[in-house]
Amino acid sequence: MTKKYELLYVLNGTLRADQLKAQMQRVQELVESVADEITDIVEWGRRRLAYEIQDVREGYYVIVHFNMNPEHASELERLLRINDAVMRYLIVLAEGSFMPSGRRTIADEEAEREREKAKEQEAVAEAAVASEEAAEGDAPVPEESETDSVPESAEEAVAVDTSANTEDMPAEAAEAAEEVEEPDEVSSDDEEQVK
Repeated sequence: MTKKYELLYVLNGTLRADQLKAQMQRVQELVESVADEITDIVEWGRRRLAYEIQDVREGYYVIVHFNMNPEHASELERLLRINDAVMRYLIVLAEGSFMPSGRRTIADEEAEREREKAKEQEAVAEAAVASEEAAEGDAPVPEESETDSVPESAEEAVAVDTSANTEDMPAEAAEAAEEVEEPDEVSSDDEEQVK
């Protein structure tokens, strides 16, 4: 007389996708060796463990629904116990149709990694274009903040005016800028000392 069983097992979450698939195939073969029929395999996905197991913080969860004679349960437990890839497992009689939410398969993880790589490559390309534009002088010049544009003293005001580009100015404005750039060398205090 067969009964419905549910096996939940956790594989090492640090394994690569191809290694995970190989280990899942291995466990499936173990279950097939003692079970009458596997009805469903659900990859629950990579999850953070509640506590470290063998210095590993992440596990890859898989749920297998199958029909099996109760006499073979101890044999399946023995096979899972000696399998090094299986960190933890639990075999229970299946009651109802409970399925965990938030399934995330290896294919989903690989697709997400591909999207992240594409975003990174796009960001690198945008940065390269921006640096090329900056090198060519086509990039927009960042505007000064209010604190940078307000001189604190008259000397700084003159320094700001001296940095102005006089080549692009009309002739009259250029002369006025030159007059501001060259302050009188003799101050009023110096004139009194001369007298």
